[in-house]
Amino acid sequence: MVGEASKPTTVPYNKHMTLLDLMIAVGGLTDFADGNKTVLVRFEDGKQKLYGVRLEDLIRDGDISANVNLKPGDILIIPEAWF
Repeated sequence: MVGEASKPTTVPYNKHMTLLDLMIAVGGLTDFADGNKTVLVRFEDGKQKLYGVRLEDLIRDGDISANVNLKPGDILIIPEAWF
């Protein structure tokens, strides 16, 4: 986890871990986060793949459809919003 999380850090993977679990572990988003432009970096079949995730919808709006399952080694990058 890097970027605009309240406490950006490495979080040990737990079986059945979701994006919401991760966000609870890092204390949510900062006031400066652009949560809906967050990128999930995942290595599959030896290749890096990027997925857009809607953290702001999940955390601030309670849209549970934005929750996704995580895999070991996933990296979440939360950018800063431009004002």
